[in-house]
Amino acid sequence: MSEFAARVERGQSAALSVVDGDLLIDGGIVRADGGVVDVRGTVVVRHRGEIKGSLKAEEVRGDGAFSVGGSLDAADISLDDGASLEVGGNLNSESVDVPRSLKVRGTTRAEDVKVGGEAELVGDADVEDIHVGGTLRVGKMKCEDVMVGGTLEGKELKCEDVKVGGTLRVERIDAEDVKVGGTVAVTGEAAIRDLDVGGTVTLEKGFVEDARVGGAMEGAGPLKFVDLDVGGRLKLGSGAGESVKVGGVLEVQGDLTLSDDLTVGGEAKVGRRLEAGSVSVGGELKSDETCARDDVKVGRSIVTTKGVKGDFVSVGRHGSVTGPIVGREVRIESGSVVQDVYATELRIGESSTVGSVYASMVEVGDHCRVGGKLLYTSEIRVGREVQFSSQPERVSSLPGPPL
Repeated sequence: MSEFAARVERGQSAALSVVDGDLLIDGGIVRADGGVVDVRGTVVVRHRGEIKGSLKAEEVRGDGAFSVGGSLDAADISLDDGASLEVGGNLNSESVDVPRSLKVRGTTRAEDVKVGGEAELVGDADVEDIHVGGTLRVGKMKCEDVMVGGTLEGKELKCEDVKVGGTLRVERIDAEDVKVGGTVAVTGEAAIRDLDVGGTVTLEKGFVEDARVGGAMEGAGPLKFVDLDVGGRLKLGSGAGESVKVGGVLEVQGDLTLSDDLTVGGEAKVGRRLEAGSVSVGGELKSDETCARDDVKVGRSIVTTKGVKGDFVSVGRHGSVTGPIVGREVRIESGSVVQDVYATELRIGESSTVGSVYASMVEVGDHCRVGGKLLYTSEIRVGREVQFSSQPERVSSLPGPPL
């Protein structure tokens, strides 16, 4: 006796409705009598198999390509030897394991999905874990863990953990942990708790709690965050968070508001107001206005419209400052050119040029030039060959700073 309750061999076509036992499809076609074939056992596919209609079974196994025109409902689906699976309707399963490709035109409900090559889930998908070796394309997907070796594309993702070896490209994403080896592009809203990307990131808007990006990161709209660490270039429309660290260049079109530190290895350009706990820029700092609770340290130059303010403001050797400087302690290194300074303690390095000075205690190095007024309330020390446009004047009070 045959081990199968029904067999459909190569070149055969059979109309079935209920199979009490296992069904073998060996290159044949099964027409669902009544729309659904109910197999009360295992469907075994060899070479190739096709169901014209929907299929309900306990298991689907085999080594052939398998297509179901309607929906597929089976507790366990496991194909091997390079087989593929295509479902025209909905897919419901506890476990799906396909070595080559998977395509589901309807909704997908599964606990565990493994695909060796490519997968396309056109309708909504709700899975626990999904692993795809190549490319995964989804519509709207909710899952706990997704791991893709190549590219993940989708309209909307809501996941716990996302790991992609190549490119992640979605319209919207809500995830706890996202780790991508190559590129991330989110064209809509993003909500990510932890983002780790080896290449580049492009976001439209949203919230990223912590981000570590090896290359460049760009956010077109307003972005909220806790900590951003970018190895190359960071470009934002506007931003608000705790801290930003950029190895290369920072560019912000609007405001940048930080409760802690801004550290930039190269140049920093903020179109409007920069506010931070402290600011450290290796190259040039440009902004409409810069205000720091603690230190402002700039290696080369500061260009502002309204001014720069900090508890401690430092301008590096041969630096330049356009706009007023306001600080409790201001240090101008040698060979620098700055405009007006408002300080409690001011030290001007040798061979520097300043505009007007309003300070309690002032130290002017050798060969300096003061182009405006120098008003002080407590103490002044002047080096050799210093040029004043008018003599320093000790006063009882100083004019208020512009910011």
